[in-house]
Amino acid sequence: TKRYGLILYNSEDRHGADEEADNFKQALETAGCDVIKLQWSVTSELRSMIDSSLTRIVGDCSLLIVAVMTHGYSGVFAGSDGSEIPIDDVLYQIEQRLRIEVPLVSS
Repeated sequence: TKRYGLILYNSEDRHGADEEADNFKQALETAGCDVIKLQWSVTSELRSMIDSSLTRIVGDCSLLIVAVMTHGYSGVFAGSDGSEIPIDDVLYQIEQRLRIEVPLVSS
């Protein structure tokens, strides 16, 4: 089993977002995670990236750290085009794809 990090970031109107994502990637790698770092702009793209990433790792994942970096507001991620997705929807999507043995913890 492996430890994974999934960094999904939107750089639209977020000065320094690329560097922030790179720094977080380096920190997760230092902690022993295999890291997937992807840039997204619209929420449909975010959903697709989550699905494709989890398809690749679900078989041997024992720990998954997910960071979604973007603008938004109370409980909602916002895409560059004004699209929105509730954070709970993203958590549910991840929960449905992970094996039952991998506990889901959120904040």
